[in-house]
Amino acid sequence: MLNQEKVPTESVVYDSSIDALHDLLSSHQITQVSTSLSHLTNGIEYSFVEITCVDGIQYGLQAYGQEALELNRVALENIPKEQIFPMAVLS
Repeated sequence: MLNQEKVPTESVVYDSSIDALHDLLSSHQITQVSTSLSHLTNGIEYSFVEITCVDGIQYGLQAYGQEALELNRVALENIPKEQIFPMAVLS
């Protein structure tokens, strides 16, 4: 029989994904932030930020439109310098 620990869950409602990101940044030590900005087939911007905390708990934040641009900007500003890798720009 598999021994499964019960992890307490708590739901919090935020006005935006940016508010959620700021809350996570103020209350957790962030170990990884993966960001991507893309466009949906209808042209709307989409961003997903994954946050992994020291205790192993992961959070996923999604945003669309102007909020996606802002979420991506805030996440990139808060990535520790040692986690930023050089990018190649193709023209």
